[in-house]
Amino acid sequence: MQRIESGIGQMEQVMKEKAWEIVKQFYAELSRLPKSKRILDILSEEELRHLQAHQAQNLQRLASLQPEEYGEHEAIALNVGRIHAIVGLDRDELANGRSILMEVIYQLVKDDVSLEAMAVYSQRLSQDLAYQLKAYQNLADSQQSILLEITKTAWSAQNYTDLIQQAVKILANHYDIGVCAIGRPDEKGVFHFEHVESNLNKVALNVISSFDPPPVVHADDPSGQGPTGRAWRSGKIERVLNFKTQKSPHDIQAMELGLRSCAAIPLRSPDQPMSFAVLLLFSIYPGGFIGKLQETFINLIQSVLGSAIARLKIEDNYTPVVSLLDRQHISALLHSDALQFHYQPILDLRSGSVTKVEALARLMNDDQILTPDIFLAALSPDDFLEMYVRGLNRALLDRQRWLERGIDLDVSLNLPPAAMNDFRYLEATRNALTIHECCPKRLTLEMLENESLALCDNQQTLLSQFKSLGVLLAQDDLGSGHSGLTRLRTLPFDGIKIDRGIVKTPDGAKDIGNARDALRFAYQLTRLGHSLGKWVVVEGIENPEMLEAMMILGVDAVQGYTVAKPMPADQLPAWVNAHSGAPFILALDGVLPRLAKSIIREERLSIVQLYRQNARKAASDRPNLAAPST
Repeated sequence: MQRIESGIGQMEQVMKEKAWEIVKQFYAELSRLPKSKRILDILSEEELRHLQAHQAQNLQRLASLQPEEYGEHEAIALNVGRIHAIVGLDRDELANGRSILMEVIYQLVKDDVSLEAMAVYSQRLSQDLAYQLKAYQNLADSQQSILLEITKTAWSAQNYTDLIQQAVKILANHYDIGVCAIGRPDEKGVFHFEHVESNLNKVALNVISSFDPPPVVHADDPSGQGPTGRAWRSGKIERVLNFKTQKSPHDIQAMELGLRSCAAIPLRSPDQPMSFAVLLLFSIYPGGFIGKLQETFINLIQSVLGSAIARLKIEDNYTPVVSLLDRQHISALLHSDALQFHYQPILDLRSGSVTKVEALARLMNDDQILTPDIFLAALSPDDFLEMYVRGLNRALLDRQRWLERGIDLDVSLNLPPAAMNDFRYLEATRNALTIHECCPKRLTLEMLENESLALCDNQQTLLSQFKSLGVLLAQDDLGSGHSGLTRLRTLPFDGIKIDRGIVKTPDGAKDIGNARDALRFAYQLTRLGHSLGKWVVVEGIENPEMLEAMMILGVDAVQGYTVAKPMPADQLPAWVNAHSGAPFILALDGVLPRLAKSIIREERLSIVQLYRQNARKAASDRPNLAAPST
């Protein structure tokens, strides 16, 4: 035992003298191996010297290792193995390199230490290798866990914003990813980072999201030569292996954050040729995720997120590009007093009076009023819930105040598709009805259901629970391409709202053919709704002729600028009083009312003709019972 300890002491002294020589010869041998050479060539001279210095220190530490330091040794070896895996050194190459290292050590120290000391040192090197290989397995296990989370997100995400926020957050928590970002170019080809997450520091979020100049996707622009632009154009994964040695736009800004490499991953639906977005993974180590584990990992991430884009039909229902800074700003506005609600009257065509108003969200951005078509694309699921809860309570409170002034109006409010997967919406609705002592039938919830989110049994059960509260349910934007006829038949809707696009005629009554088609379409949808026992509202009525045409076609109610624009709650009582008893529907003799009447006549004539045809056919099919002549 004393002899072995004495030999180890000799090894410790020899390593102090020869560790640097061993490392230099070892790296000279490694440079002859293709895979190892590829990694070494990525490094700058400074990084290579730093790596060699760490290798020399590790050799000396193994020679002087004491029993009480075994735990520390394992932690250090696991970290070194993790770095080897991250920079792209394969397991086989690591094991092969360790054999080369042992041979170099033996040749340089065999005359200075005993065989027993060499045996002990060899065992320590083998244990060090075992720890490093364990790190590879840990990395693979972590990647598998990340993939499972990403896959779950891909199938549960409710919209594009939900998808990118969850996916980027999951990836940024992976220990070999320093920063994760995702974005798309705008119509000018300027790339905007829509969400960024980092496990480094918050500074990285702001720097990455506001690269100056911003990346572009044009090949003829220097800012388009980075990995983002190349990935967008090629549809392939593009890398920067080392920002220090591979010139790239924004390399200085990346290095200031401690980032050394990145991979740009284009995302698209499997059936689409063009990229839809680019996911960027930044690492604090060189290598650009080129190892076998990393390549497999990011290829699977690309496939899963591409499938999520296809499931959500994001490419068909294009979501506007909203930068991370704009998303953060809009979210902050939403959670402040900047969130307000305006009310648009809905005219009952049977009584000729306004009996209901729809609550519409607005965001006050300084002196600018932001409408939903501007800010909805930036909202997360929690933002949608916040908007719904505040909107519902605000609308029911305003209704109470109007009632105190003798104005009795029903209230309608949009129910986000996310409500079909989130029980909190149901509880919020139940609580609001109780707090404001509102009769449930005075509240209508309008649901726009995206085609990609077909209601499963659990979702239909949740929708039925809304119905059990006693509120009215309406299918919004029927005919827009989002709301389907199957749901109209199978789900418990009380009414439907026909999308404004159905009755929109760009040239008004000048284009008789287009106007006739629009009216005929609205008429058939109205008949369909009535045949299913549902009331029908048409949105987007912007001229008096169209309003009267809707009345002729049997529509129950209309909504649009011809009736009134959305207005703040405190302006509504004065508007109602000013229009009380005033006729909205005039006996107009315009083109659209005449077309509506002609459609009704054509429908009645076709019914009469069909009846006569059936009668003649029935008569001809009767047997001739007359007596034969003699």
